[in-house]
Amino acid sequence: MSEPVFFPPAVRTSLADIVACTGAAVIESADLSAIISGVAPLDEAGPGELTFLDSPENAVLLERSRATACFVTPGDASRVPEATFALVMEEPYLGFALALQRMFPQAIRPKSLLGTTGLNPGASIHSEARLEQGVIVDPGVVIGPRAEIGFGTIIGANSVIGSDVRIGRDCLIGPQVTISHALIGDNVIVHPGARIGQSSIDCRHAGVALAPPGLPKALGIGRVIIQNGVEVGANATIDRGAAGDTVIGEETRIGNLARIAENAAIGRHCVIPAQAGLSAGVRLEDFASFGA
Repeated sequence: MSEPVFFPPAVRTSLADIVACTGAAVIESADLSAIISGVAPLDEAGPGELTFLDSPENAVLLERSRATACFVTPGDASRVPEATFALVMEEPYLGFALALQRMFPQAIRPKSLLGTTGLNPGASIHSEARLEQGVIVDPGVVIGPRAEIGFGTIIGANSVIGSDVRIGRDCLIGPQVTISHALIGDNVIVHPGARIGQSSIDCRHAGVALAPPGLPKALGIGRVIIQNGVEVGANATIDRGAAGDTVIGEETRIGNLARIAENAAIGRHCVIPAQAGLSAGVRLEDFASFGA
């Protein structure tokens, strides 16, 4: 049996193109005509490949590197071997990520994990749901009445989209995702197993062995609003607002297993790390990193 390959080979790219798309600094005499044909970890990269130094602890690996080019911080540039081009950035991984987008454009556009095109007959789509042309729905999906889904969006296998939910264009909703009471913008990625729009469970009495008699159930009559370009990690949860809305700003990244409680308001371009928990009503300004 042949070894599976999940992505096609990299687009052959000159160092000049990589410098242009990342903004990396290079020495003035650098010959940027060299071609990069692949990427690899620092300890495996060879001629024709691009890599990066992710931490000072790996500096010894950099000194032995055979890579054609390596992203490094200004402080590590002197450690780069003569045969390797130093691509200098304050955040080397950011440069490497930008280069990956240039070299693997097919990986940017999400696809159905099952290779589905169009609406799979194994899905259950309510007659009152409205799906634009070009939506892909995998087997086992359930879409409720009056839900709206925009062009180019993919709904993964066994996901549930509740009634009246709005999902924009070119989104990827992974397998086994549940979405209710939510308005979702364009170019949003929701990884497998995420739960969006469920009512919060009041845990303020968690120190009590049993909930006090008569403790009312929190109904949650608000919504979740997720703006354009947000990415939600696998098995993350975002509770709908208790009365108002839970809001996730543009281009924010929410890590795997993170929990966003009701009425939280997260600004644009924020980062919520894996397994983090934001309490009810928390406010984060734009470009914030939770816990930093």
